[in-house]
Amino acid sequence: MTAPQSVPNVMRPRRLLAGDSMILTTLRLMLVYLVALLFQLTFFAEVRVAGVAPELPALVAVLAAVFAGARNGSLIAFLAGLMWDVYLSTPLGLSAIAFALVAHALGVVTEDLVHSTRLRVVVLAFLGTAAMVTAYALLGTVVGGRVLIDDRLLTVVLVASALNALLSVVVAPAMRWAVRSEPMPRKARRREPAERARNRR
Repeated sequence: MTAPQSVPNVMRPRRLLAGDSMILTTLRLMLVYLVALLFQLTFFAEVRVAGVAPELPALVAVLAAVFAGARNGSLIAFLAGLMWDVYLSTPLGLSAIAFALVAHALGVVTEDLVHSTRLRVVVLAFLGTAAMVTAYALLGTVVGGRVLIDDRLLTVVLVASALNALLSVVVAPAMRWAVRSEPMPRKARRREPAERARNRR
């Protein structure tokens, strides 16, 4: 029997410090988020589909949960939502709470995934955005003093989620870079099942 060899999971590290300092990781995350926020407030303030813009702060929060896990992802999502709240008319902290709750749940659900394929990331971006926009509307109606649930909510949820799913193809590599969650090489993915089978003998 050969000694078992550990196969590192380079795709989904569950902590943000993958050989880098917390300062560098924080700076990368801030850079990605600020660029996303800039596009949200400028380009997508004018470019809309059916009157609906994508929700890039929510997309960053979703991808943080996918690539950084439940605990780290929910923290990043909370901070992303808090910065987004500054530009919204609803009470401060509403987006932060909605983002953090959904990000934590999403991180828990995807915790056991060995790696995230591009299609899986797109699907998670759609579902995560839909959940965050819906949670924001519900919280805003319950505690925000404003009725955010109306006949247009379904359109906003579907269009914003679809746009975020498309944009995730571009934003996901940036978030992987920010948290140092690099894709597993194809050869390594092909070798991994064989190595596991050999180690069981």
